[in-house]
Order: sequence, then structure tokens, then C-alpha cells
Amino acid sequence: MKKYILLITILITNFSIGQIKNGSVQYGKVTSKNVEGNKEMVDFFSKLLKEADKIEYTLNFNQKEAYFFANSTLLEPAVDFNLAATLGRGILKYYQNDETKEFRNYADNKRTGTVIFNLKQKYDWTMFNESKIIDGYTCYKATTPYYQDGEKKESIIFTAWYTPEIPVSYGPIGFGGLPGLIMELQTDKSVFYVKTINLSTEPSIKIDKLLSPKAVSFEKYNEMLYSSISEERKTEIKTSNSKIK
Repeated sequence: MKKYILLITILITNFSIGQIKNGSVQYGKVTSKNVEGNKEMVDFFSKLLKEADKIEYTLNFNQKEAYFFANSTLLEPAVDFNLAATLGRGILKYYQNDETKEFRNYADNKRTGTVIFNLKQKYDWTMFNESKIIDGYTCYKATTPYYQDGEKKESIIFTAWYTPEIPVSYGPIGFGGLPGLIMELQTDKSVFYVKTINLSTEPSIKIDKLLSPKAVSFEKYNEMLYSSISEERKTEIKTSNSKIK
């Protein structure tokens, strides 16, 4: 009799999951506190990092697209929200549509102003049988090298913990492509973790497609960043790069 009850429970659960039309996930972030430099720099970044961990992020998704964004948070007056939100691999806003292959990232800083650029977050997952329970969900481990400007950084590994119990291939900061929701994402600079999950069988949820201003290429965005740097700073960067080589 118990076996039949268990089977019915599993069938009901699978049916409910299969009827999910959309969801909203709240993530918290813990940023690495390793800061080096002079006292002034250490004090500045220590305060910034403390405030950064107050920020929560939301992932809204439906059956074909997702929208990830940093929630507006009241921080200390001297702390810039955009800077705090993007620390530790954070992102202000990111839109992805797996059906149409549209991927748009949002940036807003003093050097460029508000810019939307086309950027797909790259990953190359290796999946493991290792598992752990997060908020009652069985999660499995997967790792990927980090890609910076399209270049694979073999020395930087990201670890995701995803749950097939919520079979949507999304996660924080544009990462996804796994057979389940990413409940925890460990980067080299921070950890994103799930705080709350709301699933719905209703078809509507707020998805900002980031259509304004018109998106530019990632290369164009980098040009805008570089053109805003002073000639003195450009020389410093070139000198630094030559020493690295």
C-alpha cells in the first residue's frame, strides 16, 4: 500500500512540475572579502563589499526566456549601487531567449552611461554524481571553466548546484544550460544562493526584454569603455600588459 501511495505522490509531483509556466527566484550573494592595497583602498572596498552583500537578485523565467536583475536596495549614501551590484561577477540586468537566441546585457556606469550590449554567457559544463540538499531539493554538481571576453580561462572554475526537480535550464547571471534550475553558483569571486522560489502555472510574469536603448555588439561596448579612459591610463594598461607577456 505504501508503494502505491509513494507512486501516486511522485506522479502528482511530476505532473505539477510539468505544468509550470513560469517562476521567480530570489538569490542572495556572498562576495569574497579578500582586499589588498593601501589602507585607503582597503577601507573603501571593505565598505563596498559589505554593502554589496545586502543586494538581492531576481530571476524571472517562463518556458522560453528569462530575465535576471539586481533588486534596488537602500545602501550607504557613499556607496554606488551599480558598482556594488556588479562586484563578484554580479550583473545589473540580463535577458536571454533560448528560442530566438537573443542575449542582452545591461550596463550603466559613469564611463559609458546606460548601454545594452549583445552577450551570451558561455559555459562548458562537466556534470558529476555528487549531490547535496538545498532548501529541500536534491541538487547535483556541475563545473565549467570561466570565459572572459569569449576566451576560456582554464584556471578559473565555476561550480553550479542544480536541481532536476525544477526542470528549467536557467540560473543566476546568465548561466544555465543544465537539466534543472541552478540553486547555487560558486564563482571565483562570490557565491550566489537561492533564498526563495515561487513557481506558477499561470502564463504571465514580468520579463524585461531590454530593448531600449538599442543593443550594440560587445566589441562596440568595449570600444566605448576604452575610449572613455584617459591617455595616461591607457599607457598604464599597455605597460602592464607588456609586463605580463
